[in-house]
Amino acid sequence: MRVGAVKRAWMAGVGGYLLARNLAFKHAPAAANALMRLTNVSGRGRGRDGEKALAYFEGVAADYEVIAKKAGLTTDKSVFENKLVLEIGPGNTQAIALLARGRGALKFAGWDAFDVLSRDQRYLDAIYGPLLERAGKRASDVRTLLDGCKIHGSREAFEPLAPFDLVISRAVLEHVRDLDGLYGDLAALTTEDAAVIHKVDLRSHGHQLTHDLDFLLFSERSWRGLTTHIGEPNRARYPEYLEIGRQHGFVPIYVASTRVVTQAEAERIRPKLAMPYRDMSGEVLSVLGFWLVQVRDKHPLASRVVETASLPPAPHDELAPF
Repeated sequence: MRVGAVKRAWMAGVGGYLLARNLAFKHAPAAANALMRLTNVSGRGRGRDGEKALAYFEGVAADYEVIAKKAGLTTDKSVFENKLVLEIGPGNTQAIALLARGRGALKFAGWDAFDVLSRDQRYLDAIYGPLLERAGKRASDVRTLLDGCKIHGSREAFEPLAPFDLVISRAVLEHVRDLDGLYGDLAALTTEDAAVIHKVDLRSHGHQLTHDLDFLLFSERSWRGLTTHIGEPNRARYPEYLEIGRQHGFVPIYVASTRVVTQAEAERIRPKLAMPYRDMSGEVLSVLGFWLVQVRDKHPLASRVVETASLPPAPHDELAPF
């Protein structure tokens, strides 16, 4: 079978899989969400439950601290201390809420488009209690720390809780279909001197044949049509996140790549990609993930706009290996 035929067959297979999932979430969202809860879909990868989840969540919380210091948001105190925190995409636990509250967050809320928070208290207890004990606190403090920490699915639900002065997310923004709408909502829900810290994963999330950018072979119309109701990657490249943020008053003060392919690899596949990716530079296409810290225009660091034409690498030796 020729290469072109193999690629067409692969695209047809991926398209069929996406279509089936999309129809399930479109016509039976409650059942689809219940299935995700039942199977403990977490976004953490396989095998990271119970004790195996502890290092993951500790690493996630510590990463926010590291990146906050790199961006100049903090020096000797926790980035969560005395903050009203909004987490986008908490997934099936409130572990980060628990750790943030333990590190001094005054209030914490989660925003998730999918109702996947586990209803299995034994599953959650196996994470929450040990997580607190490893942080030098009592397992019995779980209920107190999580009191009032709710997960909601719409901007309207947050308006009584706003404004927040810190927004965080990890491997979530790439799943947001309407980034312009999200940043508009964040502008309405945050203080004028708020900061946001995002880790964005620009990879294919499993939809690849021979190259990390294979999922950009699909036309925008096809991809959008196949993913209207599911959280597949939006396929935006890193400059789009920065530009949309700027349009809503979020100034980038720290941007660093987490994963890259060589520009030569990106250039090799670029002529075969669908528009608009075919017209993007190899430098832009080579970035497969990045940390992003933005602040609102009244923040003391708002004047520190960073150059983003070429991204430096993130400090991998200081970050968790997840």
